[in-house]
Amino acid sequence: MRETAAIVIGGLLYSIALGGYFMLFCDEIICLGRKYMMRGRLTAARKRYKETGAFRKHLNRILQATVDGRISSAAFLWLCILLFLGVALVAAKSMTVFATILTATASAMTPYFILRVKLEIMRKRSSFEGESFIGCFLSVYRIANYNIFEAMEKAGKEKQKTRHCSELMAKILLEIRNTANHAEIGKAADKFAYSINTNWSRIFAYNIRLAIINGANISLALEDILIQLREAKAACEERKRINAESARIVKFFVPALYLLSVFMSVKHVGIPIERFIYNQVFTEQGFMLLTVSIFLFIMNLALIEFVNNQQFDF
Repeated sequence: MRETAAIVIGGLLYSIALGGYFMLFCDEIICLGRKYMMRGRLTAARKRYKETGAFRKHLNRILQATVDGRISSAAFLWLCILLFLGVALVAAKSMTVFATILTATASAMTPYFILRVKLEIMRKRSSFEGESFIGCFLSVYRIANYNIFEAMEKAGKEKQKTRHCSELMAKILLEIRNTANHAEIGKAADKFAYSINTNWSRIFAYNIRLAIINGANISLALEDILIQLREAKAACEERKRINAESARIVKFFVPALYLLSVFMSVKHVGIPIERFIYNQVFTEQGFMLLTVSIFLFIMNLALIEFVNNQQFDF
C-alpha cells in the first residue's frame, strides 16, 4: 500500500514539475516543435515541383482522372506487383515457367487495363457534353461580367445535362483557388483536357488558363468553340446516317446469308444436317473457314462501332 502511494505521489510531483517547466519554457518548446515540423519543407517543395518520369507521370494522370487521385502511383504499382507474385505462386504449381510468367504478367496488367477502359468511357461520355457545357459556361461567364472564377463556380454546379464536365470543372476550381503558381494552374487546366482528350477540351483548357493568369476576356474564343461544336454535331449525325446501312448489312444480312447457305445445302443440295455440321466443325478446312468468318464478322462489328461511336469533337 505504501509503495503504491509513493508511486502515485512521485508521479504527481513529476507531473507538476514537468507542467511547470512547460509553462516556463512554453514559447521555446513550441518554436522547437515548429522547427522540427518544418525541417523538410524545402525537400518536399523540390519533390512537388520535380519532373517525374514519363511512365509515373502517365500513371498519375490516369489515377487522377479515374479515381480522383485517391490511390497514389506507388500504391498502384505495389498492388500490381503483389498481384503478379500471388498469381505466379499459384500458377507455378501446375504450369510451366513461361506460362506462369505470361499468366502472372497478364493478371498484373489487368488493373491498368480496367483503368484505361474506365478512362475511355469517361472521355466518350464527357465529349458528348461539349456543346451543352460550352454554351452553359459562356452564358454564366457573361452573366458574371467576365469573372472567370465565378463562371467556373456556377458551371461546376450545373450537373443536369453536363454532369461529367461540371464535376471536372469543380475539381479544377478547388485546385486553382489554392495556388497562385502559374505552373500549378497550367497542370490543373491540363487535367480537364486530359480527362476528355478532345480538341475542344484542349482549346477550352488553354483559354481557361489564359483567363486566370492574364485576366483575358475569352468570350470570343468560347463562341468560336461553340460554333465549331455545332458544325461537328451536324457532321456526326450525317456520319451516323451514312453508316447506318452498312451497320444493318453487317449485323443482320451477314448472319442471314450464313443461315440461308445452311438451308440451301440441306434442302436443295441434299447434304444431311449432321453431315453439314461435321464438315463445318470437325474437318480442318470447314473449321478454318468458320473461324475466319466469325473473326471477320466480329472485326466488322468492331470497326462499325468504332466509326459510329467516336468521341464528339471537331
